[in-house]
Amino acid sequence: MKKILALLLVALLALSVVACGAKETLSEEEKKEQGYKKYTDMGVEFKVGGVWQQYDENISRSLIGDLENENEPIYNGLDYSVLSNERLEEYYDVKENVKDEEERRKRYDEIFAEFKPLFSYVIFRADKMPEEDKIAELTEKKYNEKLVEFDKYVIYFSYDDYNDEGLSGESKEMYKALHDDIQNVKESTITFKPVTPQEAITSLNKIEFTLKDLEGNDVVSSEVFKENKLTMINIWATFCGPCIREMPDLQMLHEELKEQGVAVLGIIGDTPDEDNEIAAKKIIETKGVKFINVIPDEEIKNSLIESIAGYPTSLFVDGEGRIVGSVITGSRTKEEYKEIIVELIDSIQ
Repeated sequence: MKKILALLLVALLALSVVACGAKETLSEEEKKEQGYKKYTDMGVEFKVGGVWQQYDENISRSLIGDLENENEPIYNGLDYSVLSNERLEEYYDVKENVKDEEERRKRYDEIFAEFKPLFSYVIFRADKMPEEDKIAELTEKKYNEKLVEFDKYVIYFSYDDYNDEGLSGESKEMYKALHDDIQNVKESTITFKPVTPQEAITSLNKIEFTLKDLEGNDVVSSEVFKENKLTMINIWATFCGPCIREMPDLQMLHEELKEQGVAVLGIIGDTPDEDNEIAAKKIIETKGVKFINVIPDEEIKNSLIESIAGYPTSLFVDGEGRIVGSVITGSRTKEEYKEIIVELIDSIQ
């Protein structure tokens, strides 16, 4: 199952809400306090408060599926798993002390292989829906319950039997507490028609902001955009490996296409946050990035960032900040980005 570790929580108001059962009516603020999470691009909202918040540091949330390949049965989805305390300590040790990037990735792969599965929301393409006996093979879970079916998508909730093999006493306690609450998560689920990042972002029509860069300087979108025919907005996060690896390519694009009226602007999705801002500065310096990077405010978080499906996501605006072209989820090569950009420049001239 294709997984993308860089994950972002996506939330917008959605149409066609269908509840899985009778739910009490809560305000958005009450839902936030109780730990509800809403993924507009997946069509699910569910409660992971209490024990899930207690062990949040150990929990991994990974994207699954393939948004672009229409031949793949799984369109989208979210997988929850948990890492033991011992492995979590090992992860931080590697992060802090292993400097060689190749060795660090190898060690990370070894650590991530030890995640214990919890549950998944799996969104199948309705026209590629597998036979019943093939669903478990695709979800990699023993139990698979259909929650709802729409014209294009079928949403499943998937989970496995309890299995604490290989865990220490403290980690067993954590895993049992989380596994015991899986049914409560399922029962809290509200489903609705998924809204794609393309639909959500293009509905914004125009990008406008006054934000701060990492040095505290004001960055006014209209002043930046008017200097170029096309601006590529790259939304990234400090924890996102693919985001960081593509940065040198983005800087080269920024430099090479300047004469054609193209610029790159970064939005650091996991800021404002003091530690993440320090990390972002280090990443930008290490990767030789010179293009502007800004810290989102609540308005940009609640509109643009909550419309994306994961990091990195790139979109394009013209000289007036109007959104043009397709939204790109995931990283691309420099050549692929360049081809997209050249076509867009031709289309807006």
